[in-house]
Amino acid sequence: MNISLMNFIKINGLAFALLFASCQSKSQDTTTQTVVNENIDKTQVTWNPSIDDALAQAKASGKMLFVECYSPTCPVCQSIEPFFKKPEVATKYNSSFINYKLDVGNAEQVKFLNARNIYLPSFPQFLYFDSNGNILHQAEVTPDAAVIVKAAETAQNPAIRASSYKDKYDKGDRTLDLLVQLAAYSRLTKDTTLAISAAEDLFKIYPKDQIGSETSWKLTKKCVIDMENGFAKYWFDHASAAAAFEKKDGHAGNENNVLGGIIQSSLYSPRGQNYGTSKLNLVKQYMTKTGAGQYIENVTWEFDIKALIREGKPEQALAIGEKMAAKFGENGQSMVYITRVFNDFYPNKNYAPKATAWLNKAKGLLKEDKYLAEYYFESAKLNQKAGDLAKAKADAQQARTLAAKAQVDLTKFTALIEKL
Repeated sequence: MNISLMNFIKINGLAFALLFASCQSKSQDTTTQTVVNENIDKTQVTWNPSIDDALAQAKASGKMLFVECYSPTCPVCQSIEPFFKKPEVATKYNSSFINYKLDVGNAEQVKFLNARNIYLPSFPQFLYFDSNGNILHQAEVTPDAAVIVKAAETAQNPAIRASSYKDKYDKGDRTLDLLVQLAAYSRLTKDTTLAISAAEDLFKIYPKDQIGSETSWKLTKKCVIDMENGFAKYWFDHASAAAAFEKKDGHAGNENNVLGGIIQSSLYSPRGQNYGTSKLNLVKQYMTKTGAGQYIENVTWEFDIKALIREGKPEQALAIGEKMAAKFGENGQSMVYITRVFNDFYPNKNYAPKATAWLNKAKGLLKEDKYLAEYYFESAKLNQKAGDLAKAKADAQQARTLAAKAQVDLTKFTALIEKL
């Protein structure tokens, strides 16, 4: 029997924060109790000016680290800002956490996230770390003091915070709320396999008579990173309906960003690396539907070449290589990279004459030692495949000499010399 979406959501406890708009871009056994020190500032959250110092203070004090990831131009971020001056919020966060405000547009600050392999699908994002800098919880909040305090309390509770989701999933929990939270958290922590699995299970239990609803679209935005997911397939074919939802929310055109992001994350995933030509043709169809048709060739050429080689069509792959070499003929680094793809994947040496021509043209366009090192590295591999070992060894030696001069990692250069 079909149940209504409203009852389905009530039964499964879908977090209401899902429907709130966001801007698009050894664990601690801490209890949820707040111990208030008389010296705690209760008028506003105290922000540490340095993330390194904030982490050091967290370690020294035994507190967790709270990082608000925001953008100065994000309306939702700005709507939350006044609540950091609410007494209950200030008391909770100043008592229980060391706090840092991270501007997502500041590359230096974002290094903290990059070092922890954290991806922000939207903002604001509330992130909570242990005193060693390991992420424990992620929350998306509404401009409400009780919600902001509740996020902090959840982060402090090992039984319910985000780091507990996978264990619950592994034990068989397939409730809607858990799957939504797990898919979103796995996306943030770049656990691609788990994110895909959770989103697939989410689609399995979602009422199919509600697949065209606004909630379905919001779930797609929040949870889906793979174009083979049922939600993604539906919305690629109904992009105009998604566009209407985005326009209603004041984000006209954002549906293309969302769907384009799903295409990108699909292609550059382990699954995408093995796409065959039929699946790549679907990628191209989806790119056209999202207004990115003019970029298809630049995005898919390497995937096409590898797929054709796997499918026993090396001549067709070489034809694409020739086309791309002509297109990027004035860019030496691109010519070297195209050669690399064929050096690494072509099944025989029949490509060598064409690749030699590509490299000959590239050499005159390269000036810096680090790029010339790559040129000689690929030239050595090409000569090895062509059977000229003496030339291959000479090029490999030259590559390592230039790499040393440019002060880049010599590991692969040394390994090639030893192999030859």
